[in-house]
Amino acid sequence: MKNFYFVFWAVFGLFLLASCGGGKDQTASSEKATETPNPSTTKGEGEGESESEESIPPDQDNKAVVIARSGLSLRREPDGKSKLVTMLPTNAIVQIVEEGPEATIKGKKGTWYRVNFGDKEGFAFGAYLRKGTRLKATSDASAQTEGGGKEETDFSDVIQKGLITAKSGLTLRKAPSIKSEKITVIPSNEEVGVLEFMEDYKEIDGMYGVWCRVRYGRKEGFLFSAFINLSTVAVIAPSGLTLRESPSRNAKKLTVIPNGKEVYLLPPTDPNEELPDNLYSDEEGTWYKVRFGKKEGWAFGEFLAIDMGC
Repeated sequence: MKNFYFVFWAVFGLFLLASCGGGKDQTASSEKATETPNPSTTKGEGEGESESEESIPPDQDNKAVVIARSGLSLRREPDGKSKLVTMLPTNAIVQIVEEGPEATIKGKKGTWYRVNFGDKEGFAFGAYLRKGTRLKATSDASAQTEGGGKEETDFSDVIQKGLITAKSGLTLRKAPSIKSEKITVIPSNEEVGVLEFMEDYKEIDGMYGVWCRVRYGRKEGFLFSAFINLSTVAVIAPSGLTLRESPSRNAKKLTVIPNGKEVYLLPPTDPNEELPDNLYSDEEGTWYKVRFGKKEGWAFGEFLAIDMGC
């Protein structure tokens, strides 16, 4: 009988060991399996991101931000006297294609870079570029600018001012997405106050930028940075600066802008223009197309604190 019990328990012990054998390995395999994401629940699946608003990978080595307050010249060749392709607005994000020669311009050392901006390509002086995509304020929030004046906006806590230049206006949204609910449409030539620049950059309609939290009147919401004009320049004429209808001293006078006020430099309006339509040079100097309040016209560059690098 003792032998029977011994054999029974020996066989039962072997059975338990066989049924639980490798139990540790099975547990490890189970834990590993839970670490593998289910393809059907992977983030992004079914979210329906628009092709015109794609999240960009974090590799920012080939991107740079224009930090010149009044914008930066984009030229055909890496030379400050080379033909102008267009003017890059301040806080514009450009794509670096290749590195060019080094140079010293107006006491500043830098590298010329071949860059893409929308459908334009040319050379920009690196002393006025910052690698990466992070946007920062390029002008004083207390700058004495004037917009169209349809809404009174509190600019006391903004970090920078901007002008809406789209002829049909720009949609202010509740969240930083082109799919977000509309708050209102801000008319052209109205001024907004930038409260914050978002960190993640995107590409919308072929332009790189970030979403900005802004204030317009009593409303706050989000606008895309590439569609806001942030380029400003101060008037440095003791007796004021005459704004004219066309780029000529003999052109009709529109108004006189007081000394110390800031005007918005207007970006080119026709993407097919080989030369920007907001810049004109003659034997006397360079004229810039600007806006101040409800007036838009031409101002002589000698009386503007232009800082375009070259």
